[in-house]
Amino acid sequence: MVISFFTSMGGVSGAFLILPFQMSVLGYTAPSVSGTNHVYNVVAIPSGVYRYIREGRMAWPITWVVVLGTLPGVFIGYYIRVHYLLNPGPFKLFVGCVLLYIGSRLLKGLSTKADDKNSAANALEAKFKLKAEQI
Repeated sequence: MVISFFTSMGGVSGAFLILPFQMSVLGYTAPSVSGTNHVYNVVAIPSGVYRYIREGRMAWPITWVVVLGTLPGVFIGYYIRVHYLLNPGPFKLFVGCVLLYIGSRLLKGLSTKADDKNSAANALEAKFKLKAEQI
């Protein structure tokens, strides 16, 4: 809960960090680890969302796209976890692959090739700030 509390301030629930910790360090490998992870999201996310709304940083069009993508993902993820990734071994492998992908994307974003993308992202951010100020 402490991790979720602090990471939600940056817009991340922290649950992607808690699941590997629970499985690897605490040895909690039952399928209910996913449900426990979900509880952390439910507890942590509202405070982060409230802060974004209060500060006027909520990008509502993006928010609705994420919500519409997340809702089916929750149900599909549940089904896959309970029916296909019941054993800890394959589930750990799957989680490891997801974290490896996220880590590789982060490293790629830090590379020098990302400078071109950063300038495009900066232009998009400036446009967003201008639009947010108009509202």
